Amino acid sequence: MFLPKDYKAPKSSNYYAKLMEGENKFRILSQPILGWEDWVEKKPMRYRMDAKPLKSHDPKKPMRHFWSMIVWNYNEELIQILHITQASIRNSIEALCNDNDWGAPYFYDLKIIKSGDGMDTEYMINPLPHKPLGEHIQAQFMDKPCNLEALYDGADPFSTEWSSFTPGVFSKEATTNLLPKSTNLVVEKKSADTITAEQAKELAVIIKYCQSDYQEELWKTLRGLSVTAIDQVPKELFPRILAAATKKRDEYQKMIAEIPF
Repeated sequence: MFLPKDYKAPKSSNYYAKLMEGENKFRILSQPILGWEDWVEKKPMRYRMDAKPLKSHDPKKPMRHFWSMIVWNYNEELIQILHITQASIRNSIEALCNDNDWGAPYFYDLKIIKSGDGMDTEYMINPLPHKPLGEHIQAQFMDKPCNLEALYDGADPFSTEWSSFTPGVFSKEATTNLLPKSTNLVVEKKSADTITAEQAKELAVIIKYCQSDYQEELWKTLRGLSVTAIDQVPKELFPRILAAATKKRDEYQKMIAEIPF
């Protein structure tokens, strides 16, 4: 046999969701960051809510309010960033959040239906019945950590250089631990009892190359210790976690290397 039975061509590596004509189905996986977006020489400039410039670069094109969040795109089968500037979409999601029968959109899927073109483009939001998040989606989230705050600096949110990443919301309990300011989702180290930025970066890169099952199990354990970002790992646990993760990474990479193609 030339190709393995379960072979599938890899999906596009585009990590920014694009709303296509027709039905777009998503599961929101993180609290959004909020802000203002301007454009300078065809490049986006994004500002925090409390840092809006007095005027836009082009007076004829006013700045737009935006939400950016991590989502699972069912159409693409990818973890992506969904960047929303359309008021109709924002208003519809906000209405769902304020509806006691729906609540925050972490525990049900959304269909964003796009129709029309140009100035006549319209969007309709359909919420789907509440259902548990697929385990493979959470594993993909852990495998592709994202720092939404990087958008404010024009940097790559999916770079492995970050020492902390935007936490996901996968359970009702997790919603009670969300920071009150959505513009500060990336958890900063506040205690001398947690690992250094260098240690956090080292550990994040090692975990990234471990098998998804191990990543998921590790994060379940860490969340049980109220750790929602790499830089919150207690320093006394660092040697043990580092050793275990390094072993798992080496085993997984060896297994991959031995797979015949």
